[in-house]
Parts: sequence; C-alpha cells; structure tokens
Amino acid sequence: MADEIRQALARLAEPVVPAPDPYQRLLVRVRRRRQRRVAVACVAGLAAVAMALPVFGAVGRSTVTGVASSPPPAVGTFQPASRVDKPMVRQLLNSPTRGNLAGDKALIANIERQYRTARTELLVDPALDEVKVLLAHDAPGARTVVVAFLDESHALLRHGSGQAEASVPELLSKTGTPVEPLPLEPYVFFGRHSPVNGRHGADLTVGLAPAGCLVETSADGRIQPDGSVTRSWQVVSTDGFVVLGAGRATERWRFTCDGVVRYAGPAAGGASVVGPTEAAAPVPTAGARGSVDATLAAAAVRDLHWELKGHGLTGPAPQVVWGGRLPDWVPGAPAAVLVSSCSADAGCAALLKTEAGPPPEPESGSPGDYRIATGSPDLAVVQVPGETVGVLVVGPESAVQVELVDRKNRTIASGRLDAGAGAVRIDPRQVVTVRVFDKDGRLLRTEATPNLGANFSQRLGEPTVWAW
Repeated sequence: MADEIRQALARLAEPVVPAPDPYQRLLVRVRRRRQRRVAVACVAGLAAVAMALPVFGAVGRSTVTGVASSPPPAVGTFQPASRVDKPMVRQLLNSPTRGNLAGDKALIANIERQYRTARTELLVDPALDEVKVLLAHDAPGARTVVVAFLDESHALLRHGSGQAEASVPELLSKTGTPVEPLPLEPYVFFGRHSPVNGRHGADLTVGLAPAGCLVETSADGRIQPDGSVTRSWQVVSTDGFVVLGAGRATERWRFTCDGVVRYAGPAAGGASVVGPTEAAAPVPTAGARGSVDATLAAAAVRDLHWELKGHGLTGPAPQVVWGGRLPDWVPGAPAAVLVSSCSADAGCAALLKTEAGPPPEPESGSPGDYRIATGSPDLAVVQVPGETVGVLVVGPESAVQVELVDRKNRTIASGRLDAGAGAVRIDPRQVVTVRVFDKDGRLLRTEATPNLGANFSQRLGEPTVWAW
C-alpha cells in the first residue's frame, strides 16, 4: 500500500516545476532595463558625434524634413515611471483601446509609432519601450488620446487633445507633460478649458477607468430638507469611459466597477468646472435683510450658481438673503453676504461670502472667501469663511436668540440675533442641531445641520466617493 501511495505521489509531481525565484526575475528585469538604457545612451552619443562633424556640400542650402525636435534632455531628467502594483491599475493598462476611433487600426498604429518616437520630448524614459493607446476619441470639436508607456513592471501616462480631426503631430504638440510626475492610478480624469466671454469654460471633459466599468452621469440633483440629495442617473457607457464636449461639464459622475462604486463626484474629479473670471452681473437685493454690498452680492450669487452646476444640482437663481459685517472676532470684521437657492423639494444651498478673502486653503482646496452649507427656506447655518471658528445663523426675522446643540443634545453655545441674523463663535463640527427663539422665548425653528462640519466638497449633501 505504501509503495502505491509513493508511486501515485511521484506521478502527480512529475509535471510540477519550481516557480521562478522572484528576486532572480527582478534582477533579470533590472539588467534588461539597464542594457536598454546603455543602448539608448550609445545611440545618443553617436548622434552627438555625428552632429559635431562638419557637413560638406551643404553651404547655401537648407532642408526641412518632418517636425523639428528639441535636443534630448540630459541624463536623469526623465520623469520616473510608477510601479504597477495595484490590480485595478493593471486592469486599466490591460484594457483594449477605447473610443470611437479605436477601430481605425492604421490611426492607432500611427499614434503609437509617433508617441514612441517622441518619448524623449515627453520626458518619458526610452526604456519604457511598449506604447499603448488606451483611448482615442472624437468629441464635438475635439480629438483626444490617452497613451500609456510601460514595461514589465512600470508605466506612466500622457494625454493630448486637439481640434476636431487633429493629426498625430498636432496631438503631440498638445500633449501635456506635468511639472511633477503624477501617480499611476486606475482612472484618468481631465478637463480642457478655453476662454469664452471672459471666463474659462470646459470644452472637453474626459474620464477613463478599466474596461467594463459602468459610467453614469446626473445633472438633476435636488437638495432635500434633511440635507440629502435626490437625483436620477443616466448610463453613458458600460466600457469604462466618458468623453464630453462643450456644455456637458456641469454634471456628477459615477463609476461602478465589479459592482463597487469607485468614484462618485463632480465631472472629471472637479477638473471640468472653472469659475468665471469676469465681473459678476448685478443682482436684485430688494427684500434682503441688513446692509447688502451690491458688488459682493453679485459675486456671491455667481459663486453659488457655479457651485450648483459643478455638483450637478438644480435650483432657481440664488437669492440674496442677508448682508452686513461679521463680528470683531472674525479678522478684519469683513463685510459679508448670504445667498440661497432652494430646490423644488424645499432643500436649500446657502453660500456665505466675505470681501477680500484669503487664498484657498491648501489642504481642503476650498475657496478662502466663501463657505457653503445646506439648509431650509427659513433657517441657514453656514461656517464663517477663512480660518476663524464660527457660524452665521440666519433664521426667521422675528428670531432674537439662537442655541447650538451637540449630538448629546447639550447646548454648547448661544447668541443674540438681530432681525433673525447673527454670528456665534463655535467649532462647526460640534454642532448638530440649531434652535431659534422669539423675544418671548418661544421656539420658532429646530433644524439639524448634517453637513455643517463636513469637509468643503461634502457640504452640499453628497460625499465624494474615492474607492479606487
């Protein structure tokens, strides 16, 4: 019996061979890459010597062949490629070419050939000898490509966009090289902006994920009274990419891969919406409480309009609710304006803007001169802009007192209201409920503040999902 077992085990072991040693495989790859670099350096050296030799018989003549290229960068100036160490990154790189130009095999081969030739100009290490077109697409008025440069273990991406039906050299001339190398992620988001009537509007917006991911868009979000958002979604692709032309950048996107929502947020990760740069148009201020600065009110209405569009939210034109000066505990006691837009479902977006605000905060990415929050038509509670810890409360005009309550139902701060408006110094993250009272102490409104302490990108009721 024992002999039979040994013979059976021997037969099973015959086709089994030991797996290659990972360390030895790594050494082989390193040697191969080093050999390629040496070969490239030798070719560059020979080319330099050839260029240094005198040219006979060329006096009085000049010849132009192809596109002039700049001298190759010095050794070590190539941007380092990223290691392919995430399964979804590998899925992206293994995906077939997508886009409505993917079937043009001659064009795809030409893109790969010319981008391979231009690696040096694009600061791509020539050792990345495989070139693959991940996306080639014609959108209204634009042509765009996403190209991967890779070897067995590393890769980096470049993307270019030009006018409609742009040639490959034109695409190359419009291919950006980032100042700093970008991390290799399983998605590619970008927006191209062109100046139109004094502002920069997106005329091309691109999102690319691994093939097979479901891509949906939405532009009809409605803020609810509890601060949440209700919206519908439209499927635009079941193959992991979306390319939008002019006028389609103000949406919310959702990418679902293998049943998991990997991204939900502003189109192109927020790269598709750039606020206007021209002066804001005048807006009506009749009916607003306090002393309203007309110029500041116009800018606040414009900013809230763009916030709504950038998050794919609907609502009427923002209205000016209040204007005045913030208390002395706010540096400079700046003039401020509160504006609001309420959806058909009675949920509101409120924006508090101050004059001459500080620059954007580097960590949050939020503008320094305004803050946004959700609320109701009768009560808005918005964080004071800048680094100061505090909130502005604007409730019914008959309200004279406000109490701020924490999650244990304790009153943690209170303050006086003038015509229903006033500021209270408090950490907004601690506040979950607001109560306002009239002069006789009667409770007028109680309202939850679910998004008051959220980071800037979540204060309009929807968190941005990053789950790549």
